[in-house]
Amino acid sequence: MPAKLNKVFVYGTLLQGEFRNRFMNDCKLLKTLEIPGTIYDTRRGYPAAVFDEGSENTVSGELYIMGNPDKKIAELDAVEDVDSGLFKKVVLKHKGEGFISYEAGRLIEDCVKPVNQIETGSWRRHSSLSFHDPLGFAINFEDTQKYLYRESLTSDSEGSIYIAGDVPLLVTAPHACVHKRMGKLKRQEFYTGALSTMLHSLTGCHVLYTNRLMEVDPNYYDNSRFKNKLSEIVSHHGFKFLVDLHGTGPEKEYDVYPGVGDDKEFLLGHGNYLDELVRAAALNEISIGGPDVFPAAKQMTVTKYAARKLGIPAIQLEINRRLRDPEKRPDDFMKLVKFLRGFIENLSYLLS
Repeated sequence: MPAKLNKVFVYGTLLQGEFRNRFMNDCKLLKTLEIPGTIYDTRRGYPAAVFDEGSENTVSGELYIMGNPDKKIAELDAVEDVDSGLFKKVVLKHKGEGFISYEAGRLIEDCVKPVNQIETGSWRRHSSLSFHDPLGFAINFEDTQKYLYRESLTSDSEGSIYIAGDVPLLVTAPHACVHKRMGKLKRQEFYTGALSTMLHSLTGCHVLYTNRLMEVDPNYYDNSRFKNKLSEIVSHHGFKFLVDLHGTGPEKEYDVYPGVGDDKEFLLGHGNYLDELVRAAALNEISIGGPDVFPAAKQMTVTKYAARKLGIPAIQLEINRRLRDPEKRPDDFMKLVKFLRGFIENLSYLLS
């Protein structure tokens, strides 16, 4: 294995938030990729991929950089049971970038057949821990995210992670990590990154969240790397709505505060989208505060940017800390997930 290969591509239970992601805690997530190949459900609780540069299918996953490649590769070889033939290590190259990954070995060759193909190419959309144990997923995700909360950008990292979806709706979490506003550090808004990724699995929405310290607050200044990335992905996808997740302190009276501008102008005439929010909240016993508390209009917010610069109707959701605590308030967190899922699924139906 060439020593210069210090990156690894994962696509199943090693993904951030999934149940074996703890093995990646000493690595750093750089970005998501879609690699030519096909992914299969082994029916054993994990997937297996077969990579093929000529394939019309793709395998969705995450690219990590390893701090100590020799040690990490040896550990991952053991995790993937390479010696017994469960998986085999392969060297891949994508857009000029080389890295290792693991594909189906001889012990699971019988699983590599059309009936087991995951059509979406995504384990997250097929059998994420989000489906079976949302609390566990959120806690796992946050445990990994906390290692990067205050870590500055490097030449390898973009500072934000984009996960492609299959419905025309984008969920953003620009404060999932620490950020700077007017030269001062502001704390992360806990679990907003985890929530956005869970919603991708549960609804098929697209996602963009921060995973490194942002030198420029994406919700306060327009000239930011996050908004540059947002503009880039918008130019490639026909999004019809944007939901921007944020967090408030537990002292606030209501569970969720919507921000749609001073006069609902960021909805671009789609007032029924706010009606859907209220309806979903009522079904899940979520209290909704007035849209004038956090109108998303005072600073250069992501919501304002999406509506005015990108022409996409948008809403900012300020979520009370009381609901963003799966460890201490699991029932409230589950209620929040159900509410957000219902809201986005209803919107997706309207947008289709």
